[in-house]
Amino acid sequence: MKIRIALIDDHPIFLAGLKRLLESSESYEVSSIANSYKEALDNIDFDNIDIALVDINMPGTNGIELLKAIKQKSHNCRVVMLTIEEDEETIYRAMKEGAQGYILKQDSPERLLKSIQACIDGEILLSNQIYAKVIDRIRKVSPPEKGQSIIFSKLTKREIEITRLIVQGRSNPDIAQALFISESTVKNHISNILHKLEMKDRVELAILAVREGIGYTS
Repeated sequence: MKIRIALIDDHPIFLAGLKRLLESSESYEVSSIANSYKEALDNIDFDNIDIALVDINMPGTNGIELLKAIKQKSHNCRVVMLTIEEDEETIYRAMKEGAQGYILKQDSPERLLKSIQACIDGEILLSNQIYAKVIDRIRKVSPPEKGQSIIFSKLTKREIEITRLIVQGRSNPDIAQALFISESTVKNHISNILHKLEMKDRVELAILAVREGIGYTS
């Protein structure tokens, strides 16, 4: 079954090119296209969409508000922000609201396709410059907490090791290679980590880890 994708952006030429790129792969189907917040919510059934690619800068209500609305309407649809914005505050807000990825429009087509596949696999893939900004922002608004560490008290040594690598922006294949284990083992460990800490994704995990001073050095 093909991955069903919705495209929400107010630039028709960009949308047409993106649609051609995605449908050049047998893995993806562009099921819906919208040019605004209102059009997206009126015309797209997000319960039948696997991934929504959402531009932040659209006429009227912005993409972050659409991200929040999508998350309220559907628990299954994943959202990747696709934009030219590199503002630290905007990036942080998008990730905090549950975006599974944040990709710059100027990134390569290969990077975009890799990001979508990472999203399907349960990863959150960001360009290196964006990832650094997200982590720096977390560190500024959430300085390391003193006292007992939730991570150290609940996770095994191996799970803490994987958490450190996640905070450093490593993908599942990178983690598997670094630790000499299989990707499926990495996925199982990450599922266990999120379950133990009662978290929904890697962003929440990264925020907690940075608050506890784990895994990232500038």
